[in-house]
Amino acid sequence: MRTKTVIVDDEQPICDEIEYLLGQHQDIEICGKFTNCIDALIYILEKKPALVFLDVSMPGMSGLEMAQKLSSMNRPPYIVFITAYPEHAVAAFATPAVGYITKPVTAEKLAQTLTKVRHLSSRVATEQMSQITKVCVLSGSKILPMSKSDIVFIYVKDKDVYVRTRAKEFSAMLTLQEFDNLLTEANFLRIHRQYIINVDEILEIIPWFHGSYLLRMNDANKQEVPVSRNRVKQLKIILGLK
Repeated sequence: MRTKTVIVDDEQPICDEIEYLLGQHQDIEICGKFTNCIDALIYILEKKPALVFLDVSMPGMSGLEMAQKLSSMNRPPYIVFITAYPEHAVAAFATPAVGYITKPVTAEKLAQTLTKVRHLSSRVATEQMSQITKVCVLSGSKILPMSKSDIVFIYVKDKDVYVRTRAKEFSAMLTLQEFDNLLTEANFLRIHRQYIINVDEILEIIPWFHGSYLLRMNDANKQEVPVSRNRVKQLKIILGLK
């Protein structure tokens, strides 16, 4: 997914230069350029982009004032200040800014800032996913919400994905990789390319070939699930195995 980005600077050539430099990053989409804060603010409040490059010293409403107004949004954008005056840094960091670039803006400065923005965005997304307590599964023609805590394990068979609980099995609506991205809680572990397990639902750990293990799970069938060799170390750390 590309990050929708707005550029705000009272000098049009600088807006164009920043747009050109950001165009080298495939995950960035420029959705607006503005030379005044009023128009930019109206646009941002309506369209809700994820990232704003904002000049501090703007005519009329300053970039600092605009940043303070944006902070009242339910999900404010990441703000990166751009200015020719390093002395503005202290005032800028009193706002919800995540970065500060002094002019001239270079490809290197932008790349460093975007690395920070990507890291923050990834961390926020992970925190948000961990707050989701349910996933949807299929039971016949019905779509059912299921608590994550009810999952014993998830597996792939013949390219289809299934979710096993203590009592039943359901068809999944996500791929195994999508489940792996969604189930960020510590008790869920990808132990094999075909399996994700709930560590809290392991009944028995059975030594297997070449230092690996089978895990007997707490579903109705007491399924034995293999642990791939490259996941053994992680499993040992989590379960306190020697």
